[in-house]
Amino acid sequence: MKQYSQASDSSNISLPKSWIRRHPIFTTFALLILVLFAALFLYFWLRPYFSTFDRSEKGELSYSMPSRNGEYTAEIYGMPYGGAAGGVTMWVDVKKTNAPEDSTVKTIYRSEHHGNNHLEWESENTLRIENWNEYTDESITLNTDEEIYDGRGWACKSLRMKDQYVRCLAPEK
Repeated sequence: MKQYSQASDSSNISLPKSWIRRHPIFTTFALLILVLFAALFLYFWLRPYFSTFDRSEKGELSYSMPSRNGEYTAEIYGMPYGGAAGGVTMWVDVKKTNAPEDSTVKTIYRSEHHGNNHLEWESENTLRIENWNEYTDESITLNTDEEIYDGRGWACKSLRMKDQYVRCLAPEK
């Protein structure tokens, strides 16, 4: 005859393992995928807020124009991106030419290159930047001391660039 343990003896009763403990490899893999997607989402969502005009001296000098009094030089740079299906980002830098010890370079313009570009100094600190084609015109006149233009609009949202300009301009979306 079999003997059954009494109902009051609960030491032999074991609870079933949770689903996570029964599938540790799948759980770990799922958590890693979730963390990866969260990191990618945060990167692309927060990237405009930490954007700068820094391109680490990359790009090809396309055109240079000294100011009327020769104190400043404006330079257009082009930097290709995306391979065969990509495009070119256009940058305009303004730097002092009379003071080699003060080699501060200020980037005042970033946009997609549209084909026709030109620089023209309207006054000692006002620069006309032309960047257009038959479909798009991102030409603008900027005060080089106070204004910047970003074709993406990221510089205007950037927390890192707030102290580098008085007025930030971007295309209307």
